[in-house]
Amino acid sequence: MSIFPWQKKQWQQLIEAKNANHLPHALLFTGLQGMGKASFALQFARALLCQQPTSEAFACDACHACRLQLGGVHPNVIQVRPETAGHPIKVDQIREAGEFVCHSALQGQYRIVLIDPANNMNINAANALLKTLEEPPADVVIILISDQRHRLPATILSRCQQVSFARPPMHEALQWLETKALETKALETKPALPAATALRLTDGAPLAALQLIEADALLPRDALFQAIHSVVMQKGDPIKLAATFQAMDSIVFIDFMLRFIQDCLRLQLGDELEPMEDKASVTQLLDITAKISRERNIKLLDQLQAMRKQISQGINLNKQLVVENTMLAFLE
Repeated sequence: MSIFPWQKKQWQQLIEAKNANHLPHALLFTGLQGMGKASFALQFARALLCQQPTSEAFACDACHACRLQLGGVHPNVIQVRPETAGHPIKVDQIREAGEFVCHSALQGQYRIVLIDPANNMNINAANALLKTLEEPPADVVIILISDQRHRLPATILSRCQQVSFARPPMHEALQWLETKALETKALETKPALPAATALRLTDGAPLAALQLIEADALLPRDALFQAIHSVVMQKGDPIKLAATFQAMDSIVFIDFMLRFIQDCLRLQLGDELEPMEDKASVTQLLDITAKISRERNIKLLDQLQAMRKQISQGINLNKQLVVENTMLAFLE
């Protein structure tokens, strides 16, 4: 595994800091979901412990330390994740990591802690981490990974050096995505448009867009928008239509809806849509914006963002009610 093309600047920055013995004890990797922050962190951890790094300071993948890391059993690396996906990281997990960094390193120089996603730490866990960050042992590197930096306490942020992962230029992201999708045969029988549309739906995050394509998520997305159009034009029952989307992941549903409402508001404010959008969707948007007021769209946008935040905090929402209430909101 190597870094992605849009991560070269961050890699060079960190390797230069390491070579100059100025590597911070705490790093915060931030950026959109789907930018490859977690894989970058793993690659960097491997490089720090590799016994025979390459000329570009990548891990060799062949030495004893690399084999241990590839097997997930290197004694100098600990990964802290929610015990259940979407749930908080608990204080006991952070305390265990704190005890780990106080032990002598084995098999190499650094002791490395990866916390992903760091914004899932509850308040007690964050306070426990703060104690470690205030008096970090020597040769310890703690890497926090987050796509919601604003949810981290200011006391944590002030003790970390931030490494930002910005979205690549759209043409570069599109080129990478189409190449990667073809490698996995995800676009083998599909036109080029879905790749551009997937990037648009994920705000230009290439890995998130690839995941959409591989999961054929654009197909239910198109069906969802057609269903909304039917509701708005009073040609379909919102409850019956909502039932057809119960299998869709709640986050995927809300993210699609957020993008859709944002596009409606852009049209209502006189902004132009990006040219990659297909003509059928634009027609649907024009019909909907003519029927639904700007105030109703803003209210729905706020509701969707609130639900998105609740889910990211580990709160279980009733999926049926989420979909049905969203559909009903288009009746005005």
